[in-house]
Amino acid sequence: MASTTVADQARPAGKGRSLALLTILLAAFLDLIGVTIVNVVLPPLQADLHASPAHLQWIQAGYTLAFAVGMISGARLGDLLGHKRVFIAGIAGFAAASGLCALAAGPGLLVAARALQGLCAAAMIPQVLSQIQVMYAPRERGGPMAAFAALSGLAATLGPIAGPALLEWDLWGAGWRLVFWVNVPLAALAVVASATLLPDSRAETASRLDLAGVALSAAGLLLVLYPLITAADRSGWPLWTWICLGAGLVVLAAFVLWERRVAAPLVQMSLFRFRSVNGGLLVQMLFFIPTMGFFMVFMLFLQQGLGMSPMRSGLMILPWSVAVPVLATVSAALLLPRIGRATVQIGLVVMALGFALVATATTGATPDTGWSDLVWGVLVGGAGMGMVVAPLLQLTLNDVPVSDAGSGSALYNTVTQLAASVGVAVIGTFFFTRVRGTDHTPQALAEGFGDAQAGSLWLSIALLAVAFAATFLLPRKPTASPTPHGK
Repeated sequence: MASTTVADQARPAGKGRSLALLTILLAAFLDLIGVTIVNVVLPPLQADLHASPAHLQWIQAGYTLAFAVGMISGARLGDLLGHKRVFIAGIAGFAAASGLCALAAGPGLLVAARALQGLCAAAMIPQVLSQIQVMYAPRERGGPMAAFAALSGLAATLGPIAGPALLEWDLWGAGWRLVFWVNVPLAALAVVASATLLPDSRAETASRLDLAGVALSAAGLLLVLYPLITAADRSGWPLWTWICLGAGLVVLAAFVLWERRVAAPLVQMSLFRFRSVNGGLLVQMLFFIPTMGFFMVFMLFLQQGLGMSPMRSGLMILPWSVAVPVLATVSAALLLPRIGRATVQIGLVVMALGFALVATATTGATPDTGWSDLVWGVLVGGAGMGMVVAPLLQLTLNDVPVSDAGSGSALYNTVTQLAASVGVAVIGTFFFTRVRGTDHTPQALAEGFGDAQAGSLWLSIALLAVAFAATFLLPRKPTASPTPHGK
């Protein structure tokens, strides 16, 4: 990450700095909870808007794809135009997009508004770390960085509960729309507070925007994901879908060639010379595809297949959400320094075991299938995920010099968002094609959705097995950070 300076004012301190930190953390929290909270309300949303399975996938994938494509450019905009200015524009846009989501009269409009939300999040989120660097001296950053890191666990825990709670509150009859309306006043508060509290800063040196790279990457990914997701609404694969896939791969290849020759690339291609980066990104992609796919289809299985209420469904996923941050902390602090990459390998095996337990319980499910049948698989799966997430990041960036640490972290986060989009597309389509035509009796719904859930989990386990094989590309143990180039 480029160094920053504070323009026309000293580094803030005291109560004002604490309030400024709370402001930027609030914005980051709104982004993080936006995915977990929407998963739980997808079934009532689908019923209200008469959304197709492909629409449901795009509601989630559109957000993460736009976020992934815009994230690096969002960081550069902050460096060029000022972190405070871009942060305020991003959070204001996020509020407006949330309002559009809440007002959507049809699924297509909601998909478009979600994509706009993702773009606005891509503008505001990179500024969070920049503002922490500006407001806090290096020796003071431990606490703020830890608070920022803890937000993902908090969002994962609160999202499955907050979504159903807002549904039951049903203020003014808003129903599922309330999960988007609630963002508007909170984001507006963040805008006002940011204008008053945040310091002005920008990078001393900043790279230009790679607009051609953004266009190529977005076009290629859309061409690949569009036929994968729309397959959920079709019974076959017509010729145009294969042409679309092929064209997408060609455009993505052109993107790679462009990035190798442009002066200020969107993706720092030199990072791929590091073995840890290649192995870590491959593991992250293969691990996160089944993870994000599971979150979406499991909620549909619980609510549409078993007839659970949104609140019961949210409570069903809560053990996973609690296990992840606990095991992530233990694994990063205690296991990784001692057993190295074996921590990630054990985590993948444990997560696969959790998926297998859930798959066994959902195969031939009945309307009576409930908490006691599923909770142990959910808990074990969450524990496995926790053992992977924190150690994998450290091992992936292990070989990256300090001078490239910001670029490496940005690339890792971009791949995470891309994997989320692909996971919703691949696992979601697999699931939807197997529940198509299911009778609407309680027994048939439970069996049909249960078998589809089990099938998607066995596919997920196969992906985790490939991820396990890819872990041997990771360093055996984390080492001290390499020195910057030329030192």
